[in-house]
Amino acid sequence: GHEIAKKYEGRIQMDDRIVDATAMQLVMNPWQFDVIVTTNLFGDILSDQLAGLVGGLGMAPGANIGPDAAIFEAVHGSAPDIAGKGIAN
Repeated sequence: GHEIAKKYEGRIQMDDRIVDATAMQLVMNPWQFDVIVTTNLFGDILSDQLAGLVGGLGMAPGANIGPDAAIFEAVHGSAPDIAGKGIAN
């Protein structure tokens, strides 16, 4: 991240944070973030937390971006197979 940020110095701002401080800041002042780049584990934890703040896991968007492909979906899927059946919490 630091190497790539150097290429865009003066055009983007980069900041390092530990995951628990980031989790707190996402609740207290989420507007300070435009994009969060993290490892898979920490991304999963933070996306679950944020989904809880906006209505649940099926409501928040997620992106898994790799060198050759990308998948965009609800954070943990929207479960269309059980939608409208009154069996999901």
